[in-house]
Amino acid sequence: MGERSMRIEQPLVIMFEAPGGGGVCHSHPSKTASSHRHYGLLIWDLVRHVSRAFKVAEDDVWEWVDKERRRPTTEITRPA
Repeated sequence: MGERSMRIEQPLVIMFEAPGGGGVCHSHPSKTASSHRHYGLLIWDLVRHVSRAFKVAEDDVWEWVDKERRRPTTEITRPA
């Protein structure tokens, strides 16, 4: 099959592994979202996709989200 390309015009969230380790997250304002609630729905969708990708229950993913929420293992930093 041939590869298809996709152009992303207005990303909402981009996450990737930084060179040397650690995760990097860039969040961008939405032209249609009126509040943080919209991004909460995106997070819910991400949990569902991770659950399916790793063939585990959604509750297993949420368990780790809750553990990280209570005691973060990384800091949020702003770009220089």
